Amino acid sequence: MTIDVDEINLADHSFWRRPDRDEGFAILRRKRPVSWHEFPEGPEQGMQGFWSVTRYDDIVAVSQDAKTFRNSPTTYIGDQSVEEARQEGWFLNMDAPEHFKLRQVVSKIFSPTGVQTLARTAAQHAEGLVLAAKEKAACDFATEVAQPFPVAVICDILGAPASDRKHLHRLTVTALAGDAPEMGGADKVPAAFAELNVYGAELSRERRKNPKDDVVSLFIATEIDGRKFNDDEVGYFFQLLVTAGMETTGTVGGHMMRLFLENPDQMAIWAADPDAIAQTGVEELVRMVSPVQHMRRTAAANIEIGGQQIAEGDKVVVWYNSGNKDDAKFENPFSFDVKRNPNPHIGFGGGGRHTCLGAHLARLELPMLAKASLQHLKNIEPAGDAVFVPSRFVNGLASLPIRYTA
Repeated sequence: MTIDVDEINLADHSFWRRPDRDEGFAILRRKRPVSWHEFPEGPEQGMQGFWSVTRYDDIVAVSQDAKTFRNSPTTYIGDQSVEEARQEGWFLNMDAPEHFKLRQVVSKIFSPTGVQTLARTAAQHAEGLVLAAKEKAACDFATEVAQPFPVAVICDILGAPASDRKHLHRLTVTALAGDAPEMGGADKVPAAFAELNVYGAELSRERRKNPKDDVVSLFIATEIDGRKFNDDEVGYFFQLLVTAGMETTGTVGGHMMRLFLENPDQMAIWAADPDAIAQTGVEELVRMVSPVQHMRRTAAANIEIGGQQIAEGDKVVVWYNSGNKDDAKFENPFSFDVKRNPNPHIGFGGGGRHTCLGAHLARLELPMLAKASLQHLKNIEPAGDAVFVPSRFVNGLASLPIRYTA
């Protein structure tokens, strides 16, 4: 059944429960590449609506024009106060020059050279989780393997103890996917972000007394314009890195196994030579999944996008998941091809100043997870249906039950 373009409302949570969401975005790309969406009845009713940008080239144009399309006051699709934006995104919700200065602190840690220092321990975490699953002959790959993997890695980076991993992961899921009513609803989100901030601030106070070789200790010692970060600011940094570090790899890693099961020929190609296929394979995974589905900007001036007039102050939401399936940019965009090359996907953002800082870490982690899984788990098959998280923001999996032989 074809979707009527007039019935598509990307603000409505019911749209995100549909199995044909990709078809809905394809219709928007063809008929209304830049379209207006209002929040329906419910907790978000009355919030300012937004323009949705769905074509690849328009998404890239918006992403790379930081002067016209601003991150402040917030990148959240709804409405937020200044304090809420600070609590839930901090420098993500800033523009130059403040954003650039804070980004520099993090970019050194997550540079290609920086993440290579994590390679050994990251590989050990991937191997350990897969081997633990192997012993049981069946598992929920999303919640028992894919999601705990980046949790372990990012906690090592930040200096959070292993005993707190499950707690931090639960808070992250609520913070990022809580917009979905099934995940607790938007009312749960601020408290989850606040608890992560408090945890980071408390860890900061501990590290001031007992510095260690971790990122929190590094933040404490860092100065910008002659001023060091206070504990609350270190907490904001901590929260941002925890949520970003956990969710991207955890989301893509879960969908990786789903895509393998749906495309056994591609799983066989990857399994035959995992090191050789990793580079193109990871990029294709990120394109197909688009772990973060959208980001919001605010127009700083009247401007035209895709033939549509946008007014100063309007919200402009770019949909990476739509751009990554745009047939004007990708041949056979709905086909999973682990050898796809070139692959100019926008799964880590559309370029410009706000490209995902964790991209290098995800590119390090995902080949490790794929290699360990395909090496140790044989004859993999579904043991139940994949359960998607109906979130507008994170393209997550709540569950992916599988079975296999050793």
